[in-house]
Amino acid sequence: MPEAVKIAPRDQHSPAPLSLDRPCFRPDADTDPAALAEELAAELARLEKTREDDPFSNPVMLLAVELSRRLEAGSLGYAALEQAVQHLTAEGFVDRARRLGRYIGECDPAANDGKLRDAFAALARPRNAEEVGNDGGDVVRFEIFRDRVESESFGIVITAHPTFNISTELMRALAALASGRGASGEILTEDEREALVALARRAEHRPDDDISLAREHALSVEAIEGIQTALRRAYDILFQTARELYPKRWIELKPRLLTVASWVGYDLDGRSDITWTDTLHKRLRIQKAQLERYLADLRDLRGDLGVNDRDLRDTLDLMESRLALAITQASDEIAVFGDSDAGGEEQRERVKEISRRMFEGRSLRLADSSLLVEMLDRAIGKADGRKGTEGLVRRLCVLRAEMANHGLGLAHTHVRINATQVHNAIRKAVGLVTHPNDPRYRVSYTDTINELLDQVKPETINFGSVMGERTSVKRLFMVVAQMLKYSDATAPVRFLIAECESAFTALTALYYAKLFGVDRHVDISPLFETEKALEAGSRVIEQLLENPHYRAYVEARGRICVQTGYSDAGRYLGQSPAAASIERLRLRLIRVMAKHGLRDVRLLIFDTHGESIGRGAHPASFEQRLSYVDTPASRGFMSDEKVLFKQEVSFQGGDGYLYFINPAAAFASVTRILEHALRHGDNSVDDPFYDEAAYIREFFTTVKEFQVGLMDDKDYGVLLSAFGANLLFQSGSRAFKREHEDASEIDYAEASQFRAIPHNAILQQLGLLANSVGGAGAAIARDPEKFRELYPKSARLRQLMGIVEYGAAISDPEIMRGYVDSLDPSHWIVRASDAASPRRADEMLRLAGQLEGLGLHERQNRVFRRLYKDFTILSAALDDLGAEGSGALVGDRTKIALRMLHAIRLAVIHEIFLLATRIPEFSSRHSMTPKQLVTRLLHLDVPPVARLLEEIFPLTEGDAASADFGEPASYHGDEKQSYQFENETIFRPMKGLYTLIRRISTANVHRIGFLG
Repeated sequence: MPEAVKIAPRDQHSPAPLSLDRPCFRPDADTDPAALAEELAAELARLEKTREDDPFSNPVMLLAVELSRRLEAGSLGYAALEQAVQHLTAEGFVDRARRLGRYIGECDPAANDGKLRDAFAALARPRNAEEVGNDGGDVVRFEIFRDRVESESFGIVITAHPTFNISTELMRALAALASGRGASGEILTEDEREALVALARRAEHRPDDDISLAREHALSVEAIEGIQTALRRAYDILFQTARELYPKRWIELKPRLLTVASWVGYDLDGRSDITWTDTLHKRLRIQKAQLERYLADLRDLRGDLGVNDRDLRDTLDLMESRLALAITQASDEIAVFGDSDAGGEEQRERVKEISRRMFEGRSLRLADSSLLVEMLDRAIGKADGRKGTEGLVRRLCVLRAEMANHGLGLAHTHVRINATQVHNAIRKAVGLVTHPNDPRYRVSYTDTINELLDQVKPETINFGSVMGERTSVKRLFMVVAQMLKYSDATAPVRFLIAECESAFTALTALYYAKLFGVDRHVDISPLFETEKALEAGSRVIEQLLENPHYRAYVEARGRICVQTGYSDAGRYLGQSPAAASIERLRLRLIRVMAKHGLRDVRLLIFDTHGESIGRGAHPASFEQRLSYVDTPASRGFMSDEKVLFKQEVSFQGGDGYLYFINPAAAFASVTRILEHALRHGDNSVDDPFYDEAAYIREFFTTVKEFQVGLMDDKDYGVLLSAFGANLLFQSGSRAFKREHEDASEIDYAEASQFRAIPHNAILQQLGLLANSVGGAGAAIARDPEKFRELYPKSARLRQLMGIVEYGAAISDPEIMRGYVDSLDPSHWIVRASDAASPRRADEMLRLAGQLEGLGLHERQNRVFRRLYKDFTILSAALDDLGAEGSGALVGDRTKIALRMLHAIRLAVIHEIFLLATRIPEFSSRHSMTPKQLVTRLLHLDVPPVARLLEEIFPLTEGDAASADFGEPASYHGDEKQSYQFENETIFRPMKGLYTLIRRISTANVHRIGFLG
């Protein structure tokens, strides 16, 4: 493991400010931020001791009030507070790197080489006497070994979920500190480590300024290239191992152990900002990048050839020429389809021109990787057996494996669309007037789509067809058809359908796949994520397999694909019930596969879990992350039922890319995945979790009922919406911030309005992760004796509870109470009675009056009491267990830092509130009254309000009279009318404090370990 990195406090005798790249306030040269942080920690500890005598006190809020008093007295300035926050942020960043390193595990590439050799050698061990060849020995027959390494056992899917919470530069630094190695793979020197820590100290911890889809795609390409490089090394080790075990036949192998896919730029579910040209453009960039990798590899190989390798050189030269031409073609097409103005006449003409060129030159296009694989077969045959060419042959075999696996793109393509869009496309053709599952019409809808499938004949299309189509689903199938025609006809394309609760939906997708001639290349995959879909998912698949069209389709494809999700499931059911429901669905799907006798059809389950505990990522380790979704029990059941299986998981956004943007971390992560996927012999475990079906079902039903009730509670919507996404930096190209014009929108806010990641992220920033821990206390309290009995015996229960334990460890109800009480008029009335000056007291009383009219506190407090009660029961139950579990991963220093950061942010929020009361009266204009404006500030909707204030109270009116209007003017206005005082003492500080609020959110993310 990499050596721990610490940020040492400065010498208190020579304080110096942190040199931030973009400070909000002028740095205070007299501030020692480390010393100030330690002082605040000591003050927090003192305040926490007073709680022993006063259970009604809140140490977090008391520290915030103390900071406010210091700010008012002038003994503490905004700049000092900013520097303390930056110190805590940098310290948290380094702590996050340590946690990430522990999570990944062994990062030494040489050590991971050995782990992979052991894993590959284990594949050659006989599992029964029938697997040994006629000549005996201690390895299985070559055909069995080949089948094991040429089966796709696992898949990585890269997605662009909005978890880009730090800049690209800081992402690379974080991954380097975590692995202990730099971009070259070498161990970091002490100077390099110190430079990375220095970067963390001075940088603003926020996403890149240009966090667009293009930026996300560029980062995804970097992550995918990291995976491919790691996988190349793994393949090389596999061939070395195979050569030792099967010296006469090892070159025949074309391993397909691990696939890589991406939906970045292709996920249209819930997005209207991605055009068809965006999708095609991103796919062409993926193609070009992969072809360039192949070309570079071939040139390196050719450079190692001897003078007697003429035949081999000619083969490689021919491959180079084909690749070079394909790269040129892709570059030209990228230039055309990269123009975002797809509807403009000029763009239309450019598309017409490039379309003609693509069609007329199709005979010279490289759109099938099997051609390159065949060339490499010939090259390997020519090189094999020659003296001293073993290394060359192995490199050729690795390249061939990559081409056979990846095809002509860096990653396989996953497109995603919503079931509603599928229904809208077919509505007129089948007379769809209700939901497809409506029992009154379900049979007739299915009969009608079957009639369409009986009669469907493939249509031909061109890019004009795509441009003219207005139906999202049909247009997407057309784009896929063009991808297959011109980019890569060998790699499969996944067609994911979100919110799929009916067999009719998948049959409709199959109809369009056949209509546009792509059914032999596209895998239609329903997404089961809602409570209803998770319960009905196996029945949907069974209905599909009973349909002759669908059964023939999956038998031809050799796989049946299903997607399950942990985001909406976790949001609506709670994370632990969601995980239990998804596992039950897996077990039912295995039974369906066995019942229908699909021995030659592989069941593929893509679990789109995220990077946080609120989205199904287990906090303990990489292996726990994988086995949380790909459970030993389900693997054992598949083995017993002889069901072929492939698992896929997602790595989402900036947090997910961290595993792959550093070469040592990427190789370690790929090694962990392969170790998990190739493990055999310990999948079928005896766990009482599965024997206690009634208790387990009731346990998680209790949690689910709590979560469902929470999501239905309008007061919970108010709790989330009061500050909402205004606490957060924008962390992805898909917007999730919801601005409020006035308090009435808050009154009617619903929790369901927030997507899963911002929902979870807001809970993190409010200090209590209700999504992960809510309801667990009530579930344990139903039968505490049974829980205490089962917990130590069941690995699966402990694993599911691990997320709850970690969530409880990083939660603190007193923090949430601080935010709720900040909107309590009584809080400000009491503080006004103790204010140091009449002016301050007047501001607080005016603030109390403004809050009185909003009525937010009462509604927030109702749901807070509900959460606090359940958390108290949960805490007592976890204490009673005597086992810390995953909660032990959160140290006391982290908990203290979180309380300090929240106390500082509460003080900063209070400063913004009080500054809002100083805004001068102005005439009602710009469709905004002074009262409405202050209300928006109380919801921390600062940037648009500050812009409006600067417009209403400009720093200067300008000197329009001095311009050339054709006649002289001696009057130039009243210079005293400039609103410099208001701008410098209210508006600018308010903007700086708001930036500080969001920086503290990132600091919290570092301590917690993930966003959303």
